Amino acid sequence: MSSFFEDLGRKLGRAAVPTYRKSKWIWEGLTGTEEKALASERELGETLAAELRLATDILDDPELLAWVRGICQRLEGSVDQPGFTYHCELMQGDHPSTIGLPGGYLFVSRSLIEFCEHNFDEVAFVIAHETAHVVRRHTWDRMIQQSALRAASFAAGSAGILSGWVRQQGLPMLRSAHSKDFEFTADKDGLGLVRAAGYDPNGAISFLKRIEQQGEDPEVLGEYLASHPAPAERIAKLKGGD
Repeated sequence: MSSFFEDLGRKLGRAAVPTYRKSKWIWEGLTGTEEKALASERELGETLAAELRLATDILDDPELLAWVRGICQRLEGSVDQPGFTYHCELMQGDHPSTIGLPGGYLFVSRSLIEFCEHNFDEVAFVIAHETAHVVRRHTWDRMIQQSALRAASFAAGSAGILSGWVRQQGLPMLRSAHSKDFEFTADKDGLGLVRAAGYDPNGAISFLKRIEQQGEDPEVLGEYLASHPAPAERIAKLKGGD
């Protein structure tokens, strides 16, 4: 893989050297030590978050933000990843959604909170679910596995490459579900997080039943909720402990 980055550096020229070095560092983080991998994730998450703020409508509501951050802070102590820290933000949106980025950057839509009727336990489960994807590196792997060239592009936010990716391709991907197995894993891990943080685990079931009551209509639920496995299947998995 190192030859890919060497070829990339030669093709892009001297102006691309900072991007080349940063891209190679991120790739080495994937294949190097755990400490380097975590540092790479945090830097990628920070860069993605900066671009996501430009690509979405960030909500200025200090009271609601404090409410969400209170949930995040309570969950944070239950996350079994050294140095994990939440960076919670609110976004507008016509449909309920959350976006979890590497490094613990979490964007929650106001419509999700309204969909849950400000229920602490339900919102905590959704946040814990997204956290599980981050801790398990589902989003990180999904991005990087698209291609080695994409891995280089993600590191090039200052050159405008990442910004274009977020607007044109990144948002749909980040708002859509992972594989079924990953979603079931995130449900199970998320349930463990809410239990450990002292939230009512029944919030997971009541949240999934809310989705079920909407008939899984993407026009009502939006891409984030509608693209996940069927609520009945998720509930059965959670109750069965699989």
